Amino acid sequence: MSTSLQRYRCNSTLRNTFLVDIEAARELMIEVGLEEGFTSNNTIIISQFIDQMLNQLEQITLPH
Repeated sequence: MSTSLQRYRCNSTLRNTFLVDIEAARELMIEVGLEEGFTSNNTIIISQFIDQMLNQLEQITLPH
């Protein structure tokens, strides 16, 4: 298998994993936000974690 195809498969799998994790974190953030308030410390921490994951997702999807 060519290196570019291997990289594509790896990035595709990694991308899908990130998307699932991001969606789970968003659901948790909404749940915590509804319980504690959308400006609570816990909600903000989860939001920042989601931001970090989105930044990582962008890095792996950029063409090299």
